[in-house]
Amino acid sequence: MASQHEHKTQWLHNRKLIGRLDREFPDWIVTVCFYTCLHAVDLLLVYDNVQGVASHDARNATLRRVNRYQQVWRHYRPLYELSRRVRYMAAAAEWVPFNSINTDILQRYMYPIEKSVQTLTGVEAPLETIQLASV
Repeated sequence: MASQHEHKTQWLHNRKLIGRLDREFPDWIVTVCFYTCLHAVDLLLVYDNVQGVASHDARNATLRRVNRYQQVWRHYRPLYELSRRVRYMAAAAEWVPFNSINTDILQRYMYPIEKSVQTLTGVEAPLETIQLASV
């Protein structure tokens, strides 16, 4: 697993992309939101010195079973499931209309995950509200 610094760098790097993706690609916006959160979560796991998390299944099992991660898991699980759905099912815009991304993805899942990770680790990151592309 990468270091805390590497996960933080990738978390913030992925986060920058979200607002740059065209509204025509809500599936990719959700996917990038998920991978943004994955790196935030992996930063948390490295911070807590959790070993053996090298797959989605292992990460999910850890988040599910460790009480400390209850708030993270509560928001991460539905984002994980939605990201799989939009990647593998046709007609992604029907699953996640662009106009719902701010409230249904960013505010409901991503921002709470990031806040929980910051609270649990004390890691500070410049997490400005994401402005989605309007064109």
